[in-house]
Amino acid sequence: MNYLKTCLKLQFRVPTCVFFSLVFPVVIMTAMVLSYGNFSIGDGYHFVDKYFLISTGMGLLPISIISFPIWIGESIQNDSYERLEYLGVNTTKLIVAEIFSYIVLSVISISTNIVYGYLVFSLKIPSIKYLISFVLLAVFCNMILLLLGANIAKLVKSTSAILPLGMILLFTTYIFTGALTSFSDLPIKIQNIGDKIPIKYVMNDFFSIWSESKLVDTTFIKLNFIWGAIFIIILIVISKMEKEGK
Repeated sequence: MNYLKTCLKLQFRVPTCVFFSLVFPVVIMTAMVLSYGNFSIGDGYHFVDKYFLISTGMGLLPISIISFPIWIGESIQNDSYERLEYLGVNTTKLIVAEIFSYIVLSVISISTNIVYGYLVFSLKIPSIKYLISFVLLAVFCNMILLLLGANIAKLVKSTSAILPLGMILLFTTYIFTGALTSFSDLPIKIQNIGDKIPIKYVMNDFFSIWSESKLVDTTFIKLNFIWGAIFIIILIVISKMEKEGK
């Protein structure tokens, strides 16, 4: 727990991490709701009840494809964990705490988005089992995205290149998931690509969970597991290649 507390404190000292995971999503939500108005979409739900899904996804993506790979890249480049071992620090526990801190940050990002939407725009909160399902599935999505971040770090290595690459991936994903416009308004070919991206379900399809139409999205779960397996295989292959190259 002490390692986890230390890792979280360090996370909140990084301005880009705090901005993209906590501030940026609520700023976007505020701008969109004030621009379009919090109009009714039927059954007691309003525009914010759908758009907060998008702003939630916007908060999760930077954690996994920018902050996380930069941390891995810096750790590899600086040999920081090797030096800490000499000082008697349990680096295994520290690494586990670091990874877990990104999962906790994901939960904080989701919770901040929900609380802000509720307090400022009267976001409609579902019953507890649907709320827990939404949060757990969103975190599950980001755990798989953390594997993508690990692949980015292992392939790119240079931390100076990870940030611009992460930003390109970030805004490209926004395009394919309907973050910049309604997903249904996108060309069919782009929609087909978006249907293969797990975060798209968090930002669009999870409204069925939020509105208590269904408790889980089985299509999302299957897709997320498939991507998780792919990312793990790639990580194993890269690690073996690195060992053979030494």
